[in-house]
Amino acid sequence: MNLFTLAFRNLRRRKVRTLLTIAGVAIAVSVLFSLLAFNAGYEQELTKEVDNLGIHLLAVPKGCPYEAASMIIHGGVIPKYLNESDLSSIRNIPGVAIATPILMHQFLLNGTPHIVYGIESSDMLKLRPYWHAEGRFFSDTEKNVMVIGRGLAEKENLKVGQILNFGPKKEPFEIVGILDRTGGQEDEFHLVSLSETQRVFGKEHKVNAVAVFLDDITQISDHSDEIEKIPEVQVVTMTQVTGTIMNLVGSARILLFSLIAVAVVISACGISNTLLMSVYERTRELGMFKAIGASSTDIGIMILTETIVITTLGGIAGVGGALVGAGLIEQFIRGAIPYAPAGSLIAFDPEVALICIGFSVILGVICGLYPAYRSSRLSPIEAIRSEAV
Repeated sequence: MNLFTLAFRNLRRRKVRTLLTIAGVAIAVSVLFSLLAFNAGYEQELTKEVDNLGIHLLAVPKGCPYEAASMIIHGGVIPKYLNESDLSSIRNIPGVAIATPILMHQFLLNGTPHIVYGIESSDMLKLRPYWHAEGRFFSDTEKNVMVIGRGLAEKENLKVGQILNFGPKKEPFEIVGILDRTGGQEDEFHLVSLSETQRVFGKEHKVNAVAVFLDDITQISDHSDEIEKIPEVQVVTMTQVTGTIMNLVGSARILLFSLIAVAVVISACGISNTLLMSVYERTRELGMFKAIGASSTDIGIMILTETIVITTLGGIAGVGGALVGAGLIEQFIRGAIPYAPAGSLIAFDPEVALICIGFSVILGVICGLYPAYRSSRLSPIEAIRSEAV
């Protein structure tokens, strides 16, 4: 009988304690894997969402913080505006291929806040060629019509051709199209022409931001400096928006790292306790092994093997549990961070899974060193005389 088989049988003899220790390791590994998978998934989905915006930089009112700029991109509303003369100045800058205005506003529909995305469809469809709709898009001069996001249509059970009471005066607007699902925030928007949005909400000649697409993105720094020469205009690049959102997520990371630290400490205590109790309970047994020829090294290896079995099973169970409970974990994370992209926040990576399992094994080996050392130092005669079973 080899040491692995013997170690496995020893663990089976104490099923409850072994299972509890495996569960402790699984919890620590599950939290660790979830954090690493979230980190990869969040950055991946955020980058994809920002790339899908189809713009290189955003011109916003001066004094507008990057957090507010990211709110504009992802459906928020800020109480600051640019005017149409600012838009004209930006369009006249050499190297600006497209500069399209955006006006976002909120209104209540059946007591629920809804986001209006006021745009010039002719330019916006150039920036987002992947936008397709059931029905059709509106023209820039068309009145009392809108396109809505697929998510909003499904949630509110809205159809093409349906009339919706829109804005503070409950004006009748016809839904002429339903945007195909994009996975972005526009899935929940009411898309309306800029001129109609300005008229309905009394914001004539005002916009929240100007989305800019450049002829040469390598010149983004020079173009940003040129745009910022316009009074009352500030430029935010997509890199800055992404970095700002990632900074906002830092608080959630601290919370998750704290959970990992607690879980690791609990698991380490559980592993050490199980192995030490195993040594105490098997003092006579280990003494007999030494009496019949087992060396101190053999005893130490057997104890470490038990540790590796526990931590390997715990690591696998932890990764498996994290994958099975990914939906619940993602729901918790979405509630803990200030902004979450529409896509999946948990990205499974086999390499990350192996790292987490390897971490659990290393943790177990560290926790098992002292019990293994203690068991290897037992005197055969003293151990046999002991009354421990």
